[in-house]
Amino acid sequence: MTRAVALLPVLPGDLAALEDSLDHLIEAADEASAAGVATTLLITTSAPAAATARVLASWVPLLDLLDDVDLQVEHHPGPGPAVDRDVDPAAEVVRLLTRAAEGLPLRLPDTATTVVLTSTPDVAVGPDWITEHVRHHRAGATATTGPVRRVSPAAAPGDHRHDTVANLAVRADLLPAGALAVLTALGGPGGHDGGHDGGHDGGRTTLVHALTPVVASPSVTIPASP
Repeated sequence: MTRAVALLPVLPGDLAALEDSLDHLIEAADEASAAGVATTLLITTSAPAAATARVLASWVPLLDLLDDVDLQVEHHPGPGPAVDRDVDPAAEVVRLLTRAAEGLPLRLPDTATTVVLTSTPDVAVGPDWITEHVRHHRAGATATTGPVRRVSPAAAPGDHRHDTVANLAVRADLLPAGALAVLTALGGPGGHDGGHDGGHDGGRTTLVHALTPVVASPSVTIPASP
């Protein structure tokens, strides 16, 4: 595995959290590039282009200084203000990820050596987030996920449903078979912890639950990987 693409779905309400999220994502991308994994951070968003550009403006000079790290933005407008209140945020996140993944394989030089990762703006990835997923894929995994730790007063006691979307990596050559859509759906309503087989046309994709990498709410200290 020599390349990584990190997909970050951003809804209009996520723009306030995007700044902190990028701080962690860029650090992870820099670590990956230093390890020989060229990395693209791809923001797929339904937020207004002007508002998104204002948040990203301060990061452009920094990214220009980093080798083998680049930032791209794709705008996929939502249904519009009149019906926005009826849109399920989880479904909208999956829509944004699916739209971004549709054309991605055609733009990659080698899908078999590329890992496509997903996270969300409300968690902070660790500096080894990309390199750890790549390590598992180099060992033979085709899809991996890891722990997600959030601090939420609304969380019910004993609610350990795993949010796959916030910490997922899939080999890019599985995207045309719909693997990303299947695996991200596991983190939606009714999702759960445990081993999963994500079905896709032409076979099965085993989703490996790895001990690392961990992603967490920004207010939670992310432990060092073993």
